[in-house]
Amino acid sequence: MRRASVLLTGRALAFRLSFSPLIYAFVTASVKPPLHPLEIYCIIEKKTLQEGDIMPENPTPQLQIAVCDDEPIDCQLTMNLTNEVLVAAGLTCSLSSYESAAALLAAIQNGAQFHILLLDVMMDGLDGMELAAALRELGDSAAIIFISSNREMALRGYEVSAARYLAKPIQQPQLQEALLYCYKTFCEKKEILLPTEKGQSKLSPADIIYVESWERGARLQLAGGPIETPVRISELAAMLPERSFTFCHRTILVNLAYVKHLRFREIELADGETLPVSKYRISDLKKRLLGYLHN
Repeated sequence: MRRASVLLTGRALAFRLSFSPLIYAFVTASVKPPLHPLEIYCIIEKKTLQEGDIMPENPTPQLQIAVCDDEPIDCQLTMNLTNEVLVAAGLTCSLSSYESAAALLAAIQNGAQFHILLLDVMMDGLDGMELAAALRELGDSAAIIFISSNREMALRGYEVSAARYLAKPIQQPQLQEALLYCYKTFCEKKEILLPTEKGQSKLSPADIIYVESWERGARLQLAGGPIETPVRISELAAMLPERSFTFCHRTILVNLAYVKHLRFREIELADGETLPVSKYRISDLKKRLLGYLHN
């Protein structure tokens, strides 16, 4: 998957290309509230559809991960294992690969952003350690996992606040531990700051039961009652931890920690309240709920 930057004047754009088999590109865009520079956030996803399939309603927020290794076979292996680990954990990710440290550095300097970087240490030209140091100089705070056959380089990882140092050949259990550690330590949001009628309110995602679209933004249902914010639900989805929150309907984002029962077209929350489930989301919701319970 690749990112794209586009300038849109509306809130969202979705279109289907009428090829056979059908290919669609789904683009979502959200604009920050007034008084801020116009910023467009886009996710472009490509998938083969069968006749009669329906376009998904909202894309799930994704982890952005880059793998940098000048050995193509090792790079592909790391990509494959990373995808397997995150799919098993119920996390969606966008994986990008780079065959040189210079290429990844240039991409980040040109605006690419990643949550987690998997870097080979021994590369021609700029090596992984030098790349990490350069990124820290730029203020990049992405979680870094070093991968190398040279174990003697491990101590240098502390100089750039690396999260983990894995030895080649890479093993799935060690990669799984490293990725999930990075996700929970660096990527899961502990608190979010939202504009509300009371001003800027600091909230813990764990206290949010669900979020629903509202005419002027979104309404968050908390244990102590609802609060409203002008921030749109698509923006909130990107701010909240993906492991815990998912769309059960295109207008409702639910915290899986509060789901008690999942039925055919609805979910029951711990307090007995029920929420509708879109028929196109039932299968994915089951997988997400099982993934949440197993982690």
